[in-house]
Amino acid sequence: MRVKVRGFASFREVMGREVQIELSDGSRMRDLLEALCSNHNGLREALFRPRGELRVEVTLLWKGHGTDPSESMEIVLEDGDEVAILPPFSGG
Repeated sequence: MRVKVRGFASFREVMGREVQIELSDGSRMRDLLEALCSNHNGLREALFRPRGELRVEVTLLWKGHGTDPSESMEIVLEDGDEVAILPPFSGG
């Protein structure tokens, strides 16, 4: 299956604006992020804490909606899904 990933701000600098990733059927968000990290130097440090947990300041959007950080890594992806990766942001 193919999943489209869009990087924003600092993530765009590391992985580019948009990439297509081929994954096995039944792959989860963690599999997608691991595949991205293996293809883009510096991305692992930006996404994950040293023990492998997703950094709390990273926002993942799946199908245009925010994900629950406690459950996002276990989301089962489907062919044609879109994921956006956003760095910390603030403002008002």
